[in-house]
Amino acid sequence: MITESNDNEIFTTIGKNLHTVRHSFKLTLEAVASEIDITYPVLSKIENGRYLGLSIVLLKKLCNYYKITIAQVLDIEGHQIFNYSQYINQPAGNHSMTNNIADGYELAIQSLKEQIEYLKKQNQDLLNKLLNTK
Repeated sequence: MITESNDNEIFTTIGKNLHTVRHSFKLTLEAVASEIDITYPVLSKIENGRYLGLSIVLLKKLCNYYKITIAQVLDIEGHQIFNYSQYINQPAGNHSMTNNIADGYELAIQSLKEQIEYLKKQNQDLLNKLLNTK
């Protein structure tokens, strides 16, 4: 049974994973939104886990754009978002799977570093504001 808190957790996981992927490609919200024909505020809400109207069609569109699977986006552990990639040998039509766990960890670490810097800045801004009000 899916509860409301589980719904929120799923949307948050999807958003964090999509954010990590977008940053790995060094793309802006505006660029991706324009390419998949949505507004960048909608994409921002999706990445922040606040767009509860996310449809499977839109999720599939994002996954196709980033060349990842829905399973990767739904992965609860962000470091596994790039656990595997498909490489298609066009002439032979062969499919092979490779394990790129290290890449996933690097992306997760980079994302966490960005979050730390953002929080440090917010903390400093709040401290400055507090000191200026005294």
